[in-house]
Amino acid sequence: MRKTFYISILVLIFSGIANAQISGQLFRDGTEYPGAKIYILNGTEKSTADFDGNFYLKLPKSEKTFDLVINLNQGFDPSDFKELEVIIKNIKVTDSTKIDLGKIRLPVYKSISIEEFNELDVMDKKQCLPIKHYANLLGYDYTNNLSDDYILLNCSGENKITDFEFDEVEKTVCVEWLTLNSCE
Repeated sequence: MRKTFYISILVLIFSGIANAQISGQLFRDGTEYPGAKIYILNGTEKSTADFDGNFYLKLPKSEKTFDLVINLNQGFDPSDFKELEVIIKNIKVTDSTKIDLGKIRLPVYKSISIEEFNELDVMDKKQCLPIKHYANLLGYDYTNNLSDDYILLNCSGENKITDFEFDEVEKTVCVEWLTLNSCE
Protein backbone atom coordinates (compact mmCIF):
# COMPACT_ATOMS: atom_id res chain seq x y z
CA MET A 1 0.00 0.00 0.00
CA ARG A 2 2.75 2.39 0.96
CA LYS A 3 4.71 1.53 -2.19
CA THR A 4 1.78 2.43 -4.43
CA PHE A 5 1.35 5.69 -2.54
CA TYR A 6 4.99 6.66 -3.18
CA ILE A 7 4.79 5.61 -6.81
CA SER A 8 1.67 7.72 -7.34
CA ILE A 9 3.41 10.72 -5.71
CA LEU A 10 6.40 10.27 -8.04
CA VAL A 11 4.12 10.02 -11.06
CA LEU A 12 2.41 13.28 -10.07
CA ILE A 13 5.73 15.05 -9.55
CA PHE A 14 7.33 13.90 -12.78
CA SER A 15 4.25 14.29 -14.98
CA GLY A 16 4.84 18.06 -15.07
CA ILE A 17 8.48 17.65 -16.04
CA ALA A 18 7.77 15.93 -19.34
CA ASN A 19 5.86 18.88 -20.82
CA ALA A 20 6.95 20.17 -24.20
CA GLN A 21 8.26 23.73 -24.14
CA ILE A 22 9.85 26.38 -26.31
CA SER A 23 12.04 29.27 -25.20
CA GLY A 24 14.32 31.96 -26.58
CA GLN A 25 15.53 35.53 -26.28
CA LEU A 26 14.39 38.32 -28.59
CA PHE A 27 16.68 41.05 -29.92
CA ARG A 28 15.92 43.99 -32.17
CA ASP A 29 18.38 46.60 -33.37
CA GLY A 30 21.06 44.98 -31.19
CA THR A 31 19.19 45.24 -27.87
CA GLU A 32 16.86 42.99 -25.93
CA TYR A 33 13.21 43.28 -26.98
CA PRO A 34 10.77 43.09 -24.05
CA GLY A 35 7.00 43.02 -24.27
CA ALA A 36 6.56 40.91 -27.41
CA LYS A 37 3.69 38.47 -27.23
CA ILE A 38 4.45 34.84 -28.05
CA TYR A 39 1.61 32.41 -28.62
CA ILE A 40 0.44 29.33 -30.46
CA LEU A 41 -1.71 30.17 -33.49
CA ASN A 42 -5.31 29.15 -32.74
CA GLY A 43 -4.26 28.04 -29.25
CA THR A 44 -4.64 29.27 -25.69
CA GLU A 45 -0.97 29.11 -24.62
CA LYS A 46 0.57 32.60 -24.41
CA SER A 47 3.69 34.26 -23.05
CA THR A 48 5.25 37.72 -23.00
CA ALA A 49 8.95 38.44 -23.38
CA ASP A 50 10.38 39.74 -20.10
CA PHE A 51 12.56 42.84 -19.63
CA ASP A 52 15.58 41.01 -21.09
CA GLY A 53 13.62 39.65 -24.07
CA ASN A 54 13.45 36.10 -22.66
CA PHE A 55 10.34 34.01 -23.16
CA TYR A 56 9.23 30.55 -22.14
CA LEU A 57 6.09 28.87 -23.40
CA LYS A 58 4.59 25.50 -22.54
CA LEU A 59 3.35 23.74 -25.63
CA PRO A 60 -0.06 22.11 -25.88
CA LYS A 61 -0.09 18.37 -25.27
CA SER A 62 -2.96 17.86 -27.68
CA GLU A 63 -1.14 19.16 -30.75
CA LYS A 64 1.89 17.57 -32.34
CA THR A 65 2.33 20.25 -35.04
CA PHE A 66 1.66 23.94 -34.52
CA ASP A 67 2.60 27.46 -35.63
CA LEU A 68 4.40 29.78 -33.20
CA VAL A 69 3.65 33.53 -33.45
CA ILE A 70 5.96 36.25 -32.15
CA ASN A 71 3.93 39.47 -32.17
CA LEU A 72 6.17 42.51 -31.85
CA ASN A 73 3.40 44.97 -30.97
CA GLN A 74 4.28 46.42 -27.56
CA GLY A 75 0.87 47.82 -26.70
CA PHE A 76 0.30 50.12 -29.66
CA ASP A 77 -3.22 50.35 -31.03
CA PRO A 78 -3.20 47.97 -34.04
CA SER A 79 -5.58 50.29 -35.90
CA ASP A 80 -2.92 53.03 -35.76
CA PHE A 81 0.13 50.89 -36.38
CA LYS A 82 0.54 47.28 -37.52
CA GLU A 83 3.79 45.92 -36.14
CA LEU A 84 5.51 42.85 -37.55
CA GLU A 85 4.62 39.30 -36.62
CA VAL A 86 7.09 36.45 -37.04
CA ILE A 87 5.40 33.09 -37.63
CA ILE A 88 7.38 29.86 -37.40
CA LYS A 89 5.22 27.29 -39.18
CA ASN A 90 4.81 23.56 -38.69
CA ILE A 91 6.84 22.99 -35.54
CA LYS A 92 6.67 19.28 -34.73
CA VAL A 93 6.91 18.18 -31.10
CA THR A 94 6.50 15.25 -28.78
CA ASP A 95 5.32 15.44 -25.17
CA SER A 96 8.89 15.94 -23.94
CA THR A 97 10.30 18.21 -26.67
CA LYS A 98 12.30 21.14 -25.31
CA ILE A 99 13.21 23.71 -27.95
CA ASP A 100 15.57 26.60 -27.23
CA LEU A 101 15.55 29.02 -30.14
CA GLY A 102 18.46 30.90 -28.54
CA LYS A 103 18.96 34.53 -29.46
CA ILE A 104 16.54 35.61 -32.15
CA ARG A 105 17.43 38.73 -34.10
CA LEU A 106 14.04 40.07 -35.10
CA PRO A 107 13.47 41.66 -38.50
CA VAL A 108 12.88 45.40 -38.72
CA TYR A 109 11.34 47.64 -41.34
CA LYS A 110 13.71 49.35 -43.76
CA SER A 111 14.68 52.87 -42.72
CA ILE A 112 14.70 55.50 -45.45
CA SER A 113 15.84 59.10 -45.51
CA ILE A 114 13.57 62.12 -45.84
CA GLU A 115 14.81 62.52 -49.43
CA GLU A 116 13.92 58.91 -50.28
CA PHE A 117 10.49 59.43 -48.71
CA ASN A 118 9.90 62.51 -50.87
CA GLU A 119 10.54 60.41 -54.01
CA LEU A 120 7.83 57.85 -53.13
CA ASP A 121 4.35 57.95 -54.63
CA VAL A 122 1.32 58.79 -52.48
CA MET A 123 0.37 55.14 -51.78
CA ASP A 124 3.89 54.21 -50.70
CA LYS A 125 4.10 57.26 -48.43
CA LYS A 126 1.08 55.90 -46.53
CA GLN A 127 3.19 52.83 -45.68
CA CYS A 128 5.85 54.93 -43.95
CA LEU A 129 6.16 55.72 -40.25
CA PRO A 130 8.10 58.80 -39.14
CA ILE A 131 11.23 58.33 -37.03
CA LYS A 132 11.51 61.26 -34.66
CA HIS A 133 13.86 62.41 -31.95
CA TYR A 134 11.95 64.90 -29.87
CA ALA A 135 10.63 67.36 -32.49
CA ASN A 136 13.20 66.48 -35.18
CA LEU A 137 12.23 64.23 -38.07
CA LEU A 138 15.12 61.85 -38.74
CA GLY A 139 13.64 59.69 -41.48
CA TYR A 140 11.00 57.01 -41.98
CA ASP A 141 10.41 53.29 -41.52
CA TYR A 142 9.15 51.93 -44.82
CA THR A 143 6.81 49.13 -43.76
CA ASN A 144 6.68 47.50 -47.20
CA ASN A 145 10.32 46.40 -46.95
CA LEU A 146 12.54 44.77 -44.37
CA SER A 147 15.98 46.16 -43.57
CA ASP A 148 17.65 42.78 -44.21
CA ASP A 149 16.89 39.92 -46.55
CA TYR A 150 17.54 37.38 -43.79
CA ILE A 151 16.53 36.34 -40.27
CA LEU A 152 19.15 35.35 -37.72
CA LEU A 153 18.55 32.68 -35.09
CA ASN A 154 21.31 31.70 -32.69
CA CYS A 155 20.19 28.07 -32.70
CA SER A 156 20.82 27.85 -36.44
CA GLY A 157 24.54 28.34 -35.86
CA GLU A 158 24.49 32.07 -36.68
CA ASN A 159 23.40 31.16 -40.20
CA LYS A 160 21.43 33.75 -42.08
CA ILE A 161 18.04 32.33 -42.97
CA THR A 162 16.91 33.69 -46.32
CA ASP A 163 14.16 31.19 -47.02
CA PHE A 164 11.16 33.09 -45.61
CA GLU A 165 8.14 35.01 -46.85
CA PHE A 166 7.34 38.64 -46.01
CA ASP A 167 3.69 39.67 -46.49
CA GLU A 168 3.79 43.45 -46.76
CA VAL A 169 0.01 43.75 -46.41
CA GLU A 170 -0.38 41.59 -43.28
CA LYS A 171 3.08 42.61 -41.99
CA THR A 172 4.05 39.01 -41.30
CA VAL A 173 7.32 37.15 -41.73
CA CYS A 174 6.72 33.41 -42.16
CA VAL A 175 9.45 30.80 -41.94
CA GLU A 176 9.06 27.03 -42.08
CA TRP A 177 10.35 25.01 -39.12
CA LEU A 178 12.22 22.67 -41.45
CA THR A 179 14.58 25.53 -42.35
CA LEU A 180 15.36 25.86 -38.63
CA ASN A 181 15.76 22.16 -37.88
CA SER A 182 19.10 22.73 -36.14
CA CYS A 183 17.13 24.31 -33.26
CA GLU A 184 15.95 20.91 -32.03
